[in-house]
Amino acid sequence: MESNDTYQEESDNEAKDGDVNLTEIPIVNKLFDVHCKVGKGAFSSVFLATLKSSDGRSSSSVKKFALKQLIPTCHPNRIKRELQYLQQIGGEDYIVGLELCLRHRGSVIFVMPYMRHDRFSEYVQDMTVEETKDYMRALLTALRRVHKFHIIHRDVKPTNFLYDRINRRYLLVDFGLAQECYAEKFNSMRKLSEESTKQPSTEAHGTKRKRSNENNVSQSEFSARRNVINKCHCFGRPKVCLICLKQPQQMAPRAGTPGFRAPEVLLKHVLQTSAIDIWACGIIMLCILSGSQSFFRSPDDCTALAEITTLFGSKEVQKCAQKLGKRVIFSENLPGMDIMSLCLKLKQRNKNMMYDTENSIHKVPPDIEYPKEAYHLLMRLLDLDYKTRITAEQALTHPFLRS
Repeated sequence: MESNDTYQEESDNEAKDGDVNLTEIPIVNKLFDVHCKVGKGAFSSVFLATLKSSDGRSSSSVKKFALKQLIPTCHPNRIKRELQYLQQIGGEDYIVGLELCLRHRGSVIFVMPYMRHDRFSEYVQDMTVEETKDYMRALLTALRRVHKFHIIHRDVKPTNFLYDRINRRYLLVDFGLAQECYAEKFNSMRKLSEESTKQPSTEAHGTKRKRSNENNVSQSEFSARRNVINKCHCFGRPKVCLICLKQPQQMAPRAGTPGFRAPEVLLKHVLQTSAIDIWACGIIMLCILSGSQSFFRSPDDCTALAEITTLFGSKEVQKCAQKLGKRVIFSENLPGMDIMSLCLKLKQRNKNMMYDTENSIHKVPPDIEYPKEAYHLLMRLLDLDYKTRITAEQALTHPFLRS
């Protein structure tokens, strides 16, 4: 499942097709003037509109709205989740708000404030240090609020974090793939429960500990022996044994956009947390520091894992997999790369490619030198271990963003 909703304007032909589609809904035609389609994704289309009552006023003073029409085949639970999350957390800390929700038969439309914005490719190569700080602060502030509600956005990427460069405005959009993080919610509730019911240990008063049940011990030994007998012998071979075929299929969420999926998502770890949003945040920062519009261009999960391996090395990826109860085999040991040196090389390469030629109209970006603190924050965001990966709250107090 991937979401590619953006608010970038499309061709006039597509806009006209979209207008006919949307204005067929009576309530929309009654309330709004729909001007054009500004985005299209796998699960929705987005239109630019103004209120009917705004006729006669200057275009600069007219409030604009983004009408997000969900496709009729969207599952009701998915629509309910997105609507609920927008109502809970929207409108604050750079998170898109919800003005209205309309429904007509099988069509559901979210009415949200519209914000003009620039394309990521237009600013990724020439962002100043201060601009990068403001950008990352806004993104992490939005994610901090999302994660406080135990919600995972699951599709953090530049096209879902709108940036109006002229007015320095930011907006996190598209909660279509968002879901509640039950593991984090359970852990926080358990911690509160333990603190409230904390009692002194009975051993401190000299009370003897209970003996362990001998039947339980013998049962555990039996289970261990049975696991040894049923141990798989097809590992590393071009076949799948009967023992493995009888194992229940592992189900793990894989939502998100290729190139921004965290290692635990690629390795199909079942208990995924809000750390996957932080990884995607790190990928965005990696794009900015290297001046690359798309750092990873993986068509599938295996290729994505291989690309991460070329960056961090095979040993680190194997350690990461082992912590998740997985095993990854490489035909050779690949060393990790120095991220700072790599970013500087890519930045220079991209700059050289943009030097003015007879057929080039691109503006050459200025020389921008990021401090070492920026690369330190980048590595904390791109920690392979999701348990030690920095949180949005912690990242906002990092020296690079504090200065």
